[in-house]
Amino acid sequence: LSSNQCFVCHEGLETPRVSQPAKDFSASIHAQAGLGCEICHGGNARATTHDGAHWHFLGKPPRRRIPELCGRCHANARVMRRYKPDLPTDQIALYRTSVHGQRLFGRGDTAVAVCIDCHSSHAILPPENPESTVHPTRLPEVCGRCHDDAELMEPRGVPHTVLKDYQTSVHWESVSERGDLSAPVCNDCHGDHGAAPPGAEWAGAVCANCHAQIGTYFADSPHAEAFPYLGAPGCVTCHSNHAIHRTGDEMLALEPPGTCGGESGCHTTADGDAVLRIRAEMDSLRAAFHRADSVLQAAERAGMLVEEPLFELEQGQTWIVKARNAVHLADPDSLTTVVHAGLEVARAAEEAGLEAFDELRFRRVGLAVSTAVAFLTMVLLLIKIRQVDAARRRADGNVPASTTHGVRT
Repeated sequence: LSSNQCFVCHEGLETPRVSQPAKDFSASIHAQAGLGCEICHGGNARATTHDGAHWHFLGKPPRRRIPELCGRCHANARVMRRYKPDLPTDQIALYRTSVHGQRLFGRGDTAVAVCIDCHSSHAILPPENPESTVHPTRLPEVCGRCHDDAELMEPRGVPHTVLKDYQTSVHWESVSERGDLSAPVCNDCHGDHGAAPPGAEWAGAVCANCHAQIGTYFADSPHAEAFPYLGAPGCVTCHSNHAIHRTGDEMLALEPPGTCGGESGCHTTADGDAVLRIRAEMDSLRAAFHRADSVLQAAERAGMLVEEPLFELEQGQTWIVKARNAVHLADPDSLTTVVHAGLEVARAAEEAGLEAFDELRFRRVGLAVSTAVAFLTMVLLLIKIRQVDAARRRADGNVPASTTHGVRT
């Protein structure tokens, strides 16, 4: 870029409005590819005078033209093959299908997001770069700039608490606190360039991209037919959409914090027997594992070797996960099969702990008996020693008969 006169001039200007873009661009993926300002803004990058450099200068592109401007390269397979062959060339076509693109091209709504709103104008970095605006850890903030703006969202009938809700979710906790980049952010559910809100009829299919087993169970459940009939959007009905919190068995109830009845109106006390049976099964499984763990932990504190049953119990915790997944079958009988398999693991671990205590009691009784026998032997031995010593003294004539501690002559 040292030969590009746009940078030579603009980076030295005192006005940030015209100098900062050049500084930002110099670190971008486009600059690394050898592209210059003239690709988007026009002008002559080789000219050394102001008038020469700004000949046919296009200035700041209007927002409506930006997708097409980016598409000159990013929708051109021949161009992309030269610079980055693995980058898809259908982004602009997808953008036209998105809510953003439909409003921009169909209604002339220039307040919707265009390429530069997500990728920035000049400091464009690859998505895998942590400094990139579209890196998973930063993307929610980027989307939230618009979608948490009440003034922008309310006239369009779109909720404006999306970012705040998402930042309370277990998904954001995984991304922000544990660095789990496989956890979903905005584009994982809504798409990248073809962004669209998941419809009520296929929200579950979006969730099933990650939660595959649960998606299969839900598809086989009576809910799969009942929810569309009720106009309920699949997984969102029970778990919400953006504020998805960590699940727990307390959700299996007819009253808050349960999600099976109450305001949703799906189940009432009159038809809630299945809900109560499912909750009872889950409670019994969880209690069995807790009881087994308590027994084994107590045995370990008592000094017994219970590493193997503790390990097996820990591995057996997967049965609780399997059971919680099977809850989505909404069938108490099917859940019972899974729960009983988990109960067998918990019972075996608890029995191992009780056997360890039986062995401990046996050892303690044995120790007590051994100690008593040893003590009695020592007492008898001491008495015998004294008797022998007294007899020896009498034989030597050193001890009068009256001082022989009751031993007769």
